[in-house]
Amino acid sequence: MKRPVPAFALCAAVMSLVSACGESSDRPTGPSSAVTPPAPTTGIIQGIVKHETYISHGVFPEGPLPGAQVFVTAGPGAGQSVTTGADGAYRFDLPAGPFRVRGSAQGFEPRESDSGTVIAGSTTTVNVVVLQLLSNVIGDWSITGIVRDGVGNPVAGASVDSGDGVTWAVGSASTDGAGRYVLTPKRLHPNTLHITAWKEGYRGQYRTVPCMPSCAMTMDFRLLRIIRQWLDGPSTLKVGEVAAVRTVDEYDDGSRTVYRATVNSSNSAVVRVLTLEPPYQTTYVKAIAPGTATLQLLGQPVTLNVRVVP
Repeated sequence: MKRPVPAFALCAAVMSLVSACGESSDRPTGPSSAVTPPAPTTGIIQGIVKHETYISHGVFPEGPLPGAQVFVTAGPGAGQSVTTGADGAYRFDLPAGPFRVRGSAQGFEPRESDSGTVIAGSTTTVNVVVLQLLSNVIGDWSITGIVRDGVGNPVAGASVDSGDGVTWAVGSASTDGAGRYVLTPKRLHPNTLHITAWKEGYRGQYRTVPCMPSCAMTMDFRLLRIIRQWLDGPSTLKVGEVAAVRTVDEYDDGSRTVYRATVNSSNSAVVRVLTLEPPYQTTYVKAIAPGTATLQLLGQPVTLNVRVVP
Protein backbone atom coordinates (compact mmCIF):
# COMPACT_ATOMS: atom_id res chain seq x y z
CA MET A 1 0.00 0.00 0.00
CA LYS A 2 1.42 3.35 -1.13
CA ARG A 3 1.91 6.03 1.41
CA PRO A 4 0.03 9.22 0.43
CA VAL A 5 2.15 12.27 -0.50
CA PRO A 6 1.85 14.96 2.08
CA ALA A 7 -0.16 17.97 0.95
CA PHE A 8 2.54 20.46 1.86
CA ALA A 9 5.10 18.57 -0.28
CA LEU A 10 2.78 18.50 -3.32
CA CYS A 11 2.10 22.18 -2.93
CA ALA A 12 5.80 22.96 -2.68
CA ALA A 13 6.50 21.00 -5.85
CA VAL A 14 3.76 22.78 -7.73
CA MET A 15 4.96 26.18 -6.54
CA SER A 16 8.52 25.33 -7.45
CA LEU A 17 7.42 24.39 -10.98
CA VAL A 18 5.33 27.56 -11.38
CA SER A 19 8.18 29.71 -10.05
CA ALA A 20 10.66 28.12 -12.41
CA CYS A 21 8.41 28.68 -15.40
CA GLY A 22 7.73 32.24 -14.42
CA GLU A 23 11.45 32.92 -13.97
CA SER A 24 12.30 31.67 -17.42
CA SER A 25 9.53 33.61 -19.20
CA ASP A 26 9.24 36.86 -17.25
CA ARG A 27 12.83 37.74 -16.33
CA PRO A 28 13.77 41.00 -18.13
CA THR A 29 16.75 40.87 -20.49
CA GLY A 30 19.45 43.53 -20.38
CA PRO A 31 19.88 45.99 -23.30
CA SER A 32 22.18 44.86 -26.16
CA SER A 33 25.35 46.96 -26.53
CA ALA A 34 25.30 49.33 -29.71
CA VAL A 35 28.22 49.00 -32.17
CA THR A 36 29.65 52.42 -33.33
CA PRO A 37 31.02 52.30 -36.88
CA PRO A 38 34.62 53.47 -37.23
CA ALA A 39 35.18 57.07 -38.37
CA PRO A 40 36.17 57.39 -42.06
CA THR A 41 39.88 57.83 -42.72
CA THR A 42 39.73 58.58 -46.46
CA GLY A 43 38.10 61.14 -48.71
CA ILE A 44 37.23 61.47 -52.39
CA ILE A 45 39.26 63.65 -54.77
CA GLN A 46 37.79 64.30 -58.21
CA GLY A 47 38.51 66.56 -61.16
CA ILE A 48 38.76 66.94 -64.94
CA VAL A 49 41.73 67.10 -67.32
CA LYS A 50 41.28 69.15 -70.51
CA HIS A 51 43.36 69.95 -73.57
CA GLU A 52 43.98 73.53 -74.65
CA THR A 53 42.47 75.02 -77.79
CA TYR A 54 44.68 74.12 -80.74
CA ILE A 55 44.79 74.25 -84.54
CA SER A 56 45.42 71.08 -86.54
CA HIS A 57 43.54 70.87 -89.84
CA GLY A 58 40.88 72.93 -88.11
CA VAL A 59 40.27 74.63 -84.79
CA PHE A 60 39.73 72.35 -81.79
CA PRO A 61 38.29 74.28 -78.81
CA GLU A 62 39.40 73.46 -75.29
CA GLY A 63 37.72 70.25 -74.13
CA PRO A 64 37.99 67.03 -72.07
CA LEU A 65 41.11 64.91 -72.57
CA PRO A 66 40.28 61.18 -72.30
CA GLY A 67 43.02 58.65 -71.60
CA ALA A 68 45.21 61.09 -69.65
CA GLN A 69 47.19 59.75 -66.69
CA VAL A 70 46.65 61.44 -63.34
CA PHE A 71 49.23 60.79 -60.60
CA VAL A 72 49.11 61.72 -56.92
CA THR A 73 52.45 63.47 -56.37
CA ALA A 74 52.18 64.62 -52.74
CA GLY A 75 50.65 63.53 -49.44
CA PRO A 76 49.95 60.11 -47.90
CA GLY A 77 48.34 58.93 -51.14
CA ALA A 78 51.39 59.72 -53.30
CA GLY A 79 52.06 57.13 -55.99
CA GLN A 80 48.47 56.31 -56.87
CA SER A 81 47.34 56.88 -60.47
CA VAL A 82 44.19 56.66 -62.58
CA THR A 83 43.23 57.24 -66.21
CA THR A 84 40.65 59.83 -67.24
CA GLY A 85 37.43 58.68 -68.85
CA ALA A 86 35.76 59.89 -72.04
CA ASP A 87 34.68 63.04 -70.21
CA GLY A 88 38.21 63.74 -68.97
CA ALA A 89 37.15 63.03 -65.37
CA TYR A 90 39.18 61.22 -62.70
CA ARG A 91 38.53 60.16 -59.11
CA PHE A 92 40.68 59.04 -56.17
CA ASP A 93 39.89 57.64 -52.71
CA LEU A 94 42.83 58.97 -50.67
CA PRO A 95 43.92 59.03 -47.03
CA ALA A 96 43.15 62.27 -45.20
CA GLY A 97 45.88 64.87 -45.49
CA PRO A 98 47.56 67.07 -48.09
CA PHE A 99 47.62 66.10 -51.75
CA ARG A 100 48.56 67.26 -55.23
CA VAL A 101 47.99 65.60 -58.60
CA ARG A 102 49.73 65.82 -61.97
CA GLY A 103 48.05 65.26 -65.34
CA SER A 104 49.97 63.97 -68.35
CA ALA A 105 49.23 62.58 -71.81
CA GLN A 106 51.22 61.70 -74.90
CA GLY A 107 51.98 64.81 -76.93
CA PHE A 108 51.11 67.17 -74.07
CA GLU A 109 53.18 68.96 -71.46
CA PRO A 110 52.52 67.56 -67.93
CA ARG A 111 50.95 69.95 -65.46
CA GLU A 112 50.31 69.79 -61.74
CA SER A 113 47.17 70.89 -59.95
CA ASP A 114 47.00 73.31 -57.06
CA SER A 115 47.77 71.83 -53.64
CA GLY A 116 44.80 70.72 -51.56
CA THR A 117 43.71 68.73 -48.53
CA VAL A 118 41.82 65.44 -48.42
CA ILE A 119 39.04 65.66 -45.82
CA ALA A 120 37.97 62.31 -44.41
CA GLY A 121 34.40 61.42 -45.37
CA SER A 122 34.12 64.35 -47.84
CA THR A 123 34.50 64.89 -51.59
CA THR A 124 36.87 67.57 -52.87
CA THR A 125 36.75 68.83 -56.46
CA VAL A 126 40.09 69.93 -57.92
CA ASN A 127 40.35 72.88 -60.31
CA VAL A 128 40.43 71.84 -63.97
CA VAL A 129 43.91 70.97 -65.27
CA VAL A 130 44.48 72.15 -68.87
CA LEU A 131 47.36 70.45 -70.73
CA GLN A 132 49.27 72.28 -73.43
CA LEU A 133 50.46 70.62 -76.63
CA LEU A 134 54.21 70.03 -76.66
CA SER A 135 54.31 71.53 -80.16
CA ASN A 136 53.18 74.82 -78.60
CA VAL A 137 55.76 74.77 -75.83
CA ILE A 138 58.64 77.08 -76.73
CA GLY A 139 61.25 79.19 -75.03
CA ASP A 140 60.03 82.15 -73.03
CA TRP A 141 59.40 85.42 -74.83
CA SER A 142 58.10 88.68 -73.49
CA ILE A 143 57.07 92.13 -74.61
CA THR A 144 56.46 94.86 -72.07
CA GLY A 145 55.67 98.55 -72.28
CA ILE A 146 53.42 101.47 -71.43
CA VAL A 147 50.36 102.73 -73.31
CA ARG A 148 49.84 106.51 -73.20
CA ASP A 149 47.31 108.87 -74.78
CA GLY A 150 48.02 111.79 -77.10
CA VAL A 151 49.13 114.11 -74.31
CA GLY A 152 51.25 111.57 -72.43
CA ASN A 153 48.80 110.30 -69.80
CA PRO A 154 48.77 106.53 -69.08
CA VAL A 155 45.81 104.66 -70.53
CA ALA A 156 44.40 102.10 -68.11
CA GLY A 157 42.31 99.17 -69.34
CA ALA A 158 43.72 99.19 -72.87
CA SER A 159 44.02 95.82 -74.63
CA VAL A 160 47.31 94.63 -76.12
CA ASP A 161 47.12 91.65 -78.47
CA SER A 162 49.82 89.67 -80.28
CA GLY A 163 49.52 87.38 -83.28
CA ASP A 164 50.16 87.05 -86.99
CA GLY A 165 47.91 89.99 -87.83
CA VAL A 166 45.24 87.81 -89.47
CA THR A 167 43.78 84.90 -87.48
CA TRP A 168 46.54 83.54 -85.27
CA ALA A 169 46.34 85.08 -81.78
CA VAL A 170 49.09 83.99 -79.39
CA GLY A 171 48.73 86.31 -76.41
CA SER A 172 46.86 89.23 -74.92
CA ALA A 173 47.05 91.51 -71.90
CA SER A 174 45.42 94.61 -70.40
CA THR A 175 47.14 97.70 -69.08
CA ASP A 176 47.09 98.49 -65.37
CA GLY A 177 46.43 101.86 -63.75
CA ALA A 178 49.87 103.09 -64.81
CA GLY A 179 49.29 102.03 -68.42
CA ARG A 180 51.75 99.13 -68.16
CA TYR A 181 51.30 95.74 -69.81
CA VAL A 182 53.25 92.48 -69.96
CA LEU A 183 52.97 89.85 -72.71
CA THR A 184 54.66 86.61 -71.63
CA PRO A 185 52.70 83.80 -73.29
CA LYS A 186 54.31 80.37 -73.59
CA ARG A 187 52.96 79.70 -77.03
CA LEU A 188 54.18 78.85 -80.49
CA HIS A 189 54.24 82.12 -82.43
CA PRO A 190 55.03 83.38 -85.92
CA ASN A 191 58.55 84.66 -86.53
CA THR A 192 57.06 88.10 -87.10
CA LEU A 193 54.68 89.32 -84.41
CA HIS A 194 51.97 91.93 -84.91
CA ILE A 195 51.34 93.75 -81.63
CA THR A 196 48.16 95.84 -81.43
CA ALA A 197 47.09 98.23 -78.67
CA TRP A 198 43.52 99.51 -78.65
CA LYS A 199 40.70 100.84 -76.52
CA GLU A 200 37.18 102.04 -77.28
CA GLY A 201 37.21 105.80 -77.89
CA TYR A 202 40.86 105.85 -78.97
CA ARG A 203 42.69 105.46 -82.23
CA GLY A 204 44.42 102.07 -82.11
CA GLN A 205 48.06 101.49 -82.96
CA TYR A 206 49.97 98.40 -84.06
CA ARG A 207 53.56 97.48 -84.69
CA THR A 208 55.32 94.54 -86.34
CA VAL A 209 58.47 93.08 -84.77
CA PRO A 210 60.71 90.03 -85.39
CA CYS A 211 60.74 87.33 -82.69
CA MET A 212 62.72 84.26 -83.86
CA PRO A 213 62.21 82.01 -81.97
CA SER A 214 62.25 84.04 -78.76
CA CYS A 215 62.51 87.69 -77.90
CA ALA A 216 62.43 90.13 -75.00
CA MET A 217 61.70 93.74 -75.78
CA THR A 218 60.06 96.94 -74.61
CA MET A 219 57.36 98.43 -76.80
CA ASP A 220 55.40 101.56 -75.87
CA PHE A 221 52.20 102.67 -77.58
CA ARG A 222 50.47 106.01 -78.06
CA LEU A 223 46.71 105.86 -78.41
CA LEU A 224 45.16 109.15 -79.49
CA ARG A 225 41.92 109.79 -77.63
CA ILE A 226 39.01 110.83 -79.85
CA ILE A 227 37.50 114.03 -78.47
CA ARG A 228 35.21 114.79 -81.42
CA GLN A 229 33.87 112.91 -84.44
CA TRP A 230 31.65 114.09 -87.28
CA LEU A 231 30.57 113.44 -90.88
CA ASP A 232 32.06 115.73 -93.49
CA GLY A 233 29.65 116.18 -96.39
CA PRO A 234 27.18 118.65 -97.93
CA SER A 235 24.08 119.66 -96.01
CA THR A 236 22.24 120.58 -99.25
CA LEU A 237 22.15 118.79 -102.60
CA LYS A 238 20.26 119.24 -105.84
CA VAL A 239 18.40 116.33 -107.35
CA GLY A 240 20.86 114.21 -109.33
CA GLU A 241 23.98 115.47 -107.55
CA VAL A 242 26.56 113.04 -106.18
CA ALA A 243 28.76 113.97 -103.21
CA ALA A 244 31.45 112.35 -101.04
CA VAL A 245 30.89 111.78 -97.33
CA ARG A 246 33.84 111.21 -94.98
CA THR A 247 34.39 110.64 -91.28
CA VAL A 248 36.56 113.10 -89.34
CA ASP A 249 38.13 112.21 -85.99
CA GLU A 250 39.71 114.94 -83.86
CA TYR A 251 42.17 113.80 -81.18
CA ASP A 252 43.44 115.00 -77.84
CA ASP A 253 46.74 116.20 -79.35
CA GLY A 254 44.89 118.50 -81.78
CA SER A 255 45.40 116.31 -84.86
CA ARG A 256 42.68 114.98 -87.15
CA THR A 257 42.12 111.97 -89.37
CA VAL A 258 39.78 111.96 -92.38
CA TYR A 259 38.69 108.58 -93.75
CA ARG A 260 35.90 106.78 -95.57
CA ALA A 261 32.55 106.92 -93.84
CA THR A 262 30.30 103.88 -93.58
CA VAL A 263 26.82 105.40 -93.42
CA ASN A 264 23.15 104.49 -93.72
CA SER A 265 20.42 106.78 -95.09
CA SER A 266 17.17 107.24 -93.21
CA ASN A 267 15.34 107.72 -96.52
CA SER A 268 16.91 106.16 -99.60
CA ALA A 269 14.15 107.65 -101.77
CA VAL A 270 15.62 111.09 -100.99
CA VAL A 271 19.34 110.39 -100.49
CA ARG A 272 20.82 107.04 -101.54
CA VAL A 273 24.17 105.64 -100.44
CA LEU A 274 25.94 104.39 -103.56
CA THR A 275 27.67 101.04 -103.80
CA LEU A 276 31.39 101.22 -103.15
CA GLU A 277 33.67 101.01 -106.15
CA PRO A 278 37.44 100.51 -106.40
CA PRO A 279 39.62 101.73 -104.78
CA TYR A 280 36.95 101.71 -102.02
CA GLN A 281 38.41 104.75 -100.28
CA THR A 282 35.41 107.10 -100.50
CA THR A 283 31.69 106.78 -99.83
CA TYR A 284 29.36 108.64 -102.20
CA VAL A 285 25.70 109.57 -101.81
CA LYS A 286 23.27 110.68 -104.52
CA ALA A 287 20.30 113.06 -104.25
CA ILE A 288 17.22 111.27 -105.63
CA ALA A 289 14.21 113.47 -104.87
CA PRO A 290 13.36 116.66 -102.93
CA GLY A 291 13.12 116.17 -99.18
CA THR A 292 15.33 115.58 -96.15
CA ALA A 293 17.31 112.48 -95.13
CA THR A 294 19.66 111.73 -92.27
CA LEU A 295 22.98 109.98 -92.80
CA GLN A 296 24.22 108.04 -89.76
CA LEU A 297 27.69 106.68 -89.18
CA LEU A 298 27.38 102.93 -88.76
CA GLY A 299 27.51 101.93 -85.10
CA GLN A 300 27.94 105.49 -83.85
CA PRO A 301 25.54 108.29 -82.83
CA VAL A 302 27.05 110.55 -85.49
CA THR A 303 24.65 112.00 -88.06
CA LEU A 304 24.46 114.47 -90.96
CA ASN A 305 21.15 115.95 -92.16
CA VAL A 306 20.97 116.44 -95.92
CA ARG A 307 18.26 118.53 -97.64
CA VAL A 308 17.59 117.83 -101.31
CA VAL A 309 16.20 120.63 -103.46
CA PRO A 310 14.89 120.48 -107.06
